[in-house]
Amino acid sequence: MIIKENMDEILSYLEDSSNFSGGHCDKVYIPESEEDVVEIINTCNSKNIPLTISGGGTGTVGGRIPTQGSVISIERLNRIIDINQDKAICEAGLVINQFLSESEKINRFYPPFPTERSAFIGGNTSTNASGEYSFRFGPTRSYILKIRMVTGSGRLIEIPRGRYFADENGVIKTDFIQVKKPSYTTPKIKCSAGYFSAPKMDLIDLIIGSEGTLGVITYVEAMLVEKLPDRFIMIFFLPSEERMFEFLYEVKKDFIRDMYTLEFFDESSLSFLKSDFSEIPEKTCAFYIESVNTIELMEKWLELSEKYQTKDVWVGNDPKNYQRLIDFRHRLPENINAYFRKLKITKISLDIAVPEENFRQLVNFYRKFSNESGIRTVLFGHIGENHLHFNLFPVDEREKTLARQIYVSCVEKALSLGGTISAEHGIGKIKYPYLRMMYGDGGIEDMINVKKAFDPRGLIGRDNLFPADLLLQKL
Repeated sequence: MIIKENMDEILSYLEDSSNFSGGHCDKVYIPESEEDVVEIINTCNSKNIPLTISGGGTGTVGGRIPTQGSVISIERLNRIIDINQDKAICEAGLVINQFLSESEKINRFYPPFPTERSAFIGGNTSTNASGEYSFRFGPTRSYILKIRMVTGSGRLIEIPRGRYFADENGVIKTDFIQVKKPSYTTPKIKCSAGYFSAPKMDLIDLIIGSEGTLGVITYVEAMLVEKLPDRFIMIFFLPSEERMFEFLYEVKKDFIRDMYTLEFFDESSLSFLKSDFSEIPEKTCAFYIESVNTIELMEKWLELSEKYQTKDVWVGNDPKNYQRLIDFRHRLPENINAYFRKLKITKISLDIAVPEENFRQLVNFYRKFSNESGIRTVLFGHIGENHLHFNLFPVDEREKTLARQIYVSCVEKALSLGGTISAEHGIGKIKYPYLRMMYGDGGIEDMINVKKAFDPRGLIGRDNLFPADLLLQKL
């Protein structure tokens, strides 16, 4: 076990991609075994010290940033214990990029990896992460077969998929815990908002997406799939957003079986990429599509391009251009995060998804604020899953106040449309008020009761999902 107490060594654990400020801790524990994790949690319990779990630092909601107590970093728990054609057993600190590389060596693939490949598989699991291939394959929850975890009470437990289920009263009983699932039902759309809950649910799904509030995941067993076939990427630059929904629905109707990625960039988003890709056509929006690579499909896509009078089409069907277009996709969030850091503000980014039949309503609602507020905005992301990121860039106090009001209005609209306040980025320390809007006081109380079952003293992941003051009132 390594313990860091020098502030110069601790500083890097007080940040992630959210720009959340106010991080503080007295020491950082770096375990090198499950036994170390048990010892650290028991020590913190005996001294009533809050303990925040630190993953790869790629989160956008402040989840790994401690507000008090100590940090436990899983960076040294980073081995692949076993890997075969069906699954891999990985320690929680394994970096996703390494996992993908090792899977590729045996012609296998892990689909729900996030955009930030420096993320850890444990963080991937604890946030129910999803990325560029979630349109085709879904989020992390669909691929986790088993979890080992040290609970907040210091007990090492193992949860395989398919063993422990909620009964007709919503109670899950095991030889190590009894817990009642929340009374709400998680929306049946892309969702990473609070503890998962569904009738007759599997216990493992309660842990996936729990954002490091129930215990420390030490290893996961993840399902692998067949290596993906040859693919090409196409970027269609439409002359305006006027026909974007017509284009979207035609693509979904005629090409969905052959697609792996379907994403969107509005004109403002593309302006963030101009310095890296100067040839982007002016006054356009773009659809980014990854598809099975056949001559017949390429011809169909180009016919679609002609029908919608695109200003340009970029094609990546050889290794060099394919990688270049992947860089195009990844560069945008990097550039946006850099811009937020330049403004020195916490990221103001809506992460909403809604059912398909209500998606156009939500986008029109966003556009109303883009056109009328005077605040710079961007709209981009996973349009194939009815999930676009709406980011606002307020530059002064008046705009910041207005941006917060817009945020609440958009959340209210999304909930009225059957949506979720967080499709993929979680709640962390930033979005609790909106989680409460989504599930109400009763839903929050149900979640706190779940946490108490795993973490009776409320020490793990303090201030994630719900404020410490509220949690301590309920203990």
